[in-house]
Amino acid sequence: MKRPAACFLIFLMIFCIYNYTQINIRTTKRSDYIDTTRTIHTVTHRNKFCIAYNTTKATKSFREDGLEPITLATHSTSQYLNILDQLLQSWDSPVSLALYIDRGSSGALQYLLDLHRCNRSIAEKLSVHVVYQLSAFQDKCQPLQVHKHPISCLNFTSQYRKNQLNTLVSPFGIYPINVMRNVARRGAPSHFHLISDVEMVFSSNFALHAKRLANEHIRPKSKNLIVIRRFEIESGVEVPRNHTSLKELIDSRKAHEYHHKLFPVGHTIKALWEWFKRSKGKPEPYVWEIPYKNPMWEPQFIMTATDPFSEESMPTRLRDQQALTYELCRANYTFLLASQLFNVHRGVKRFATNFDNAVVQHQIRFRYSAFIRFKRRMDADYPKTLKRCNKFTM
Repeated sequence: MKRPAACFLIFLMIFCIYNYTQINIRTTKRSDYIDTTRTIHTVTHRNKFCIAYNTTKATKSFREDGLEPITLATHSTSQYLNILDQLLQSWDSPVSLALYIDRGSSGALQYLLDLHRCNRSIAEKLSVHVVYQLSAFQDKCQPLQVHKHPISCLNFTSQYRKNQLNTLVSPFGIYPINVMRNVARRGAPSHFHLISDVEMVFSSNFALHAKRLANEHIRPKSKNLIVIRRFEIESGVEVPRNHTSLKELIDSRKAHEYHHKLFPVGHTIKALWEWFKRSKGKPEPYVWEIPYKNPMWEPQFIMTATDPFSEESMPTRLRDQQALTYELCRANYTFLLASQLFNVHRGVKRFATNFDNAVVQHQIRFRYSAFIRFKRRMDADYPKTLKRCNKFTM
């Protein structure tokens, strides 16, 4: 019985190593391709993930006006690359995208390499960083071998792109959301960051207006954050791009505060009508202080590269985003709400999906240990601010 078991273990080791080394770019062979190979340096993260930073790098600095730009730090799998264009069109500043892949979805990187090479406006904005799991029996990550097939950009049409996206398969397994958020921030080419999901669409000239506010109000050692309101719209409704059209949709109940049905305690911000009044009252966006809501709150905000990063030990979908907001409260940050500026999610989520529930059930086993570690760190690092922020619960 020992020999079959030993043979099985050897087979398993070979299979895992093969699967690890085969994370590369695979595309359909064509006669007009010229094969070349590019080696991309990777780093090992927490003995669990391999990360390749700047597989593409934004070509524009967005500092022509002398102000520091805001990088949109976002993350995705191959499943959402079909909506990446709408995000890039609504954000006129750097975008730092953390892409999670496995062997089955590694073609997503080839797609982004071609997109970056063939679309100048996207190349100006987009930096891509690749994340995948370290294979079993590997103690460090090896360089990522990318087989480049430089198709003529004349042939990189919308139909070709659609066909390429249709061939991609989403990676299998639990999505390490806080790892992805942190990779996007670490790869950001500017000092100011806004963490956001790839599905969001921003109001007109958001990045330009927010840039001015960030440079004015987020000074060194100021500990200020600029909070952004989030909304969701009913299916089939045109995305509002200014506060006036947004209010019309709110009044007709075609737009709502983000996750107002699914998780209002975490997303709603008080005094919505006051926000509309303030937004209408002045031609340019401005900010005012709002209180920290509660330990369940998970707003989106503009922050800096030196501010705390997301807690990676937090289980996915179990207080993963609330933990960062809570830590910023404990660290005595001030929350400033911006008028006029907002983003929108297409579709209203009214209940958790079966997949959402499955992820929670899988991750719930890690809840207690993560909570204890996080609580101890908060009390050790910020012993005087518990009363200000209340107790963190999971």
